[in-house]
Amino acid sequence: MNDSNIIILSGDSLRYDRAMDDNVMPYLASTAETATNFQNAVSNAGFTPGSFPSLMASRYPSSIDGVGIPEDGGVTTLAEELSQAGYDCGVWSDNKFVGADYNYDRGYGTGQSYEDNLRDNVRKYVDEDGLLFELLEKGYMHVWQRVKNALTESHYYATAEEINKWAKTWLADKDPEEDSVHLWLHYMDSHHPYEPPADWMPDGLEVVSNRTEANNVTRRVCQDDGVGCSDAEVRDAVRLYDAECQYLDSQIEAFVENFLEPNGWFTDDDVLVVTSDHGEIIEEYDKWGEFGHGNFFNEECTRIPLVIDAPSLDSKTVDSQVSLIDLMPTLLDLVGVEVSADELVMGESLINVVAGDERRETIFYDGTLGFHGARSEDGVKRFNTEYVGEDTYLDTEFKAALDGDYDETLVKGGLGHDRLGAFVTERLDECATLSDESTAIDPDSVQVKQHMKDLGYLK
Repeated sequence: MNDSNIIILSGDSLRYDRAMDDNVMPYLASTAETATNFQNAVSNAGFTPGSFPSLMASRYPSSIDGVGIPEDGGVTTLAEELSQAGYDCGVWSDNKFVGADYNYDRGYGTGQSYEDNLRDNVRKYVDEDGLLFELLEKGYMHVWQRVKNALTESHYYATAEEINKWAKTWLADKDPEEDSVHLWLHYMDSHHPYEPPADWMPDGLEVVSNRTEANNVTRRVCQDDGVGCSDAEVRDAVRLYDAECQYLDSQIEAFVENFLEPNGWFTDDDVLVVTSDHGEIIEEYDKWGEFGHGNFFNEECTRIPLVIDAPSLDSKTVDSQVSLIDLMPTLLDLVGVEVSADELVMGESLINVVAGDERRETIFYDGTLGFHGARSEDGVKRFNTEYVGEDTYLDTEFKAALDGDYDETLVKGGLGHDRLGAFVTERLDECATLSDESTAIDPDSVQVKQHMKDLGYLK
């Protein structure tokens, strides 16, 4: 093992095209030019509950019985492997599906998943299915939130600046010369509702005039998938999403350039990863029946940035398709940590892919609730979605344009698509052999349903 620090900065719902756009995220785009840029990377799922088993434990969600990961056993996580190797590990986010409630604190000595807001506290005393809770919630969204924003700038999620402060406080008690750390920050700024800080609100919006309206309009556009929303509201939502990405980029730059580097936490010997758990559907939402994200595997929802700056990797672009299932074994490989339970890990290191000795010809999509698919490097895909139902599979052809354009067309499937169907069956059989020993949180539990509502997946 070496003593390289491992820093992971992930933006929720962050699209590849925005991350590589100099006009939207100039810092991340420039970082990609001097690091290893996996420009054809995809998530294995279309929303956080499906993606984080791959990110943190190199496991497809179908290999786990439930949401999240088991409380103990069944899987091994990146943080567990690193902590056993002597790392101090910390994780911070404000996503209810990232943290101790779903056992993602395994291996992390410290961190925070989310803070209870006013609605969380009211829910403890009032039936959320009753009329009183509905009235109180509407009062919160349309009255109390407006008052708060008039008095002080409130946000639905902790901002990137706040999350960076939590990490800085933790690192302040450590010595970069003595301590090896693994830090994971998962930012929520690019997740709906899109309500950028006041200084980042776009000029000339057509419908939205303040941050409270930004919250309410973008939440409605996403929850209703654009149905019944005006073209002006949709255009405002897209501009607000871009503004959130711009703000996030500025905070990543400030954290890396003004804190990590000058304080010795990110040097030429350390590893920095910038990525996302999935993308965001904001353009062809009428084709896919979704504005935002969920159990969808089209390019908009799954194409993501994956940039790794590591001493043993060349500064280059990698055109082979890759996915998040391989991130954990890649990072352990980079710092010389052998997996203690290799049979529990479903991904493989990308080191040989970077060297050009291997390619990932087919990638498995695995969501939740029976939604799956596959992506072939030759430009064909087969998958089902929440919009068409789990019994209907869509066949598409796509071009993974390296400039970030999304070009995906629904087609009548052929032999290539049929081979993907067989591939999906094989992967599901592989997952089934592991799921019996990997029990997590019941997807029908009150906890899961509450968190799905709070994140805007359910009304």
